[in-house]
Amino acid sequence: MTLKARNRLLIVFFIITLLYALLNAAAFIWSVMEGNLSFPQDAQRQIKFLDGLGFMSYEPLAVCASSLTFNAYVLIITLILYLSFEKTQAMETIYFLGFLLSCMAEGTRIFVPVSSLAETSSSSVAVITRIVIGARMLAPLSFLFAELFSDTESRLFVERNFTIMLLASIFMGMLIPLDTQGYTSIFTYRWGIQDIFQMTRFLLVSATVLAIACKILTSYSTDALHEGIGFLISICGYFILSNSDNFILTITGGATLFGGTLYYLRSMHQTYRWR
Repeated sequence: MTLKARNRLLIVFFIITLLYALLNAAAFIWSVMEGNLSFPQDAQRQIKFLDGLGFMSYEPLAVCASSLTFNAYVLIITLILYLSFEKTQAMETIYFLGFLLSCMAEGTRIFVPVSSLAETSSSSVAVITRIVIGARMLAPLSFLFAELFSDTESRLFVERNFTIMLLASIFMGMLIPLDTQGYTSIFTYRWGIQDIFQMTRFLLVSATVLAIACKILTSYSTDALHEGIGFLISICGYFILSNSDNFILTITGGATLFGGTLYYLRSMHQTYRWR
C-alpha cells in the first residue's frame, strides 16, 4: 500500500468514525431525553469478584459511557494518527487501524439499551454479541501483526495480511456459541468456551510481548522499549474499558487507553523519525 493510499484510507476511516460517533451520541441523548433506556435484566458481570465490593457495584450507565468513550477514542486517535504519520511510511499504522476498528465495534453495545433490543429483538443482540466477540479477537491480533509484519519485505503483502487478520476475527465471532437466555453486564449475550477464548487472547498478547522483546534485543533501541511499554498500557486500558460496568472502571480504562496509545504512537513516531 502506497503512502497516498494509506492517507486516503485514514481520511475515509475518520469520516466514517465521525458519523458513527455522532449517530451513537445522538441516539443515546434522544433515548435519555425520552426516558426510553432499557437495560437487560439479571445481567452477569464480566468481572465477578467486583460484586463483593460496594464501591464497584454494577452501574448500567457506566456501560453506556464506556461505549461512547470508545467512539471518542477512535475519533481522536484516528485524527492524531493521520496528522502524525501523514508523511511516514509506517506499516504499523495499517494494522493499528484494525485495533481502532475493534474499539469502534465496542460502540455497537449502546444500541441494546437505546433501542430496547433486549426486549424487542434477540437476533439483533446476537449480531451485536458476535461483532463484539470478533472485535475482541481483532484487538490483540492487530498489535501482533503490527510487530510481525512491519518490515520492508512485508510491505507488499499488507493488504493480504490485514485481510487474514480480519477474516480470522470474523470466523472467531461466528464460531463461539451464544447463550441467548442470559445477558452480560456489558449488554451482550453470554457466550461459551470463555476459558479458551480468554486464553487465546492471552497467548496473542504474550506473543506480541515476545516479538517486541526480540526487537529490543536485536535493534538495541530504547524506542522499541518505549513502544512495548505503550502497548502494554494500551492493551490493559482496552481490557478494562471493554469490560467496564462501573464508572470507576470506565474512567480508569479510558484514561489508561488514551494515555497508553499516545505513548505507543509517540514511540513509533520516534522510531521512524530516524530512519
